[in-house]
Amino acid sequence: MKRCVVIFSGGKESVFSLLEAKSQGYEILDLLFLKKPGFSVHKVNLPGVKAVAKMLGYELKTINVGEEIEKDEGLIRFLREQERKGLNILVTGNVKLEEHHEIYGSLCERAGLELVEPLKGLDTLELLMEYSKIDLQFMIIGIRDDELDSKWLGEIVTRQNFEEFLTDVLSRGIDPCGEYGEYHTLVTGLKEAKVSLRPVKIEKSDSNTNYILIDVLGNSNSF
Repeated sequence: MKRCVVIFSGGKESVFSLLEAKSQGYEILDLLFLKKPGFSVHKVNLPGVKAVAKMLGYELKTINVGEEIEKDEGLIRFLREQERKGLNILVTGNVKLEEHHEIYGSLCERAGLELVEPLKGLDTLELLMEYSKIDLQFMIIGIRDDELDSKWLGEIVTRQNFEEFLTDVLSRGIDPCGEYGEYHTLVTGLKEAKVSLRPVKIEKSDSNTNYILIDVLGNSNSF
């Protein structure tokens, strides 16, 4: 049986990779958030990430890791312990980043797992349009170097404003899914499942990313 752990940030790619893994017959054992040193838009909004996981029907597990994920003994030990549950696959939402492929590939070699990247190599414009087709809604929680119009910060992209969002993305020549860190997201809805997130404060990171801190108001339904 194909049993996996999903590396999860609550963003659109990690959610869609989970959905793709399920559609391919994988049993999801855990969603795992890796808390690396330093700033992360998703780490400062970890309650939101946990709410997205709960919306999808999972409890999020978090592990503190070092800069070199592939060599982190605590993470490797955790993954090896999961083999007792039949874990044999690690799933990530990587699409284009060869560095991420190499890092998680190395981690899987050390932990004795197979790396599966359901989205790897897909066209990110087509991927973004697929999100709209399945009504996957997401909030923009970070924008780097004004690479999107600042009006999107804290806004939820839905079918209703998708064309406007897509026009802004394409006019700026950035990766449509923000694969290189141009913008960051948290999923807020999928089909009947919803999670209510409220922007409360705008901050700026040392890496020149404007980001929001959010409150979780609750889950209206689970997936």
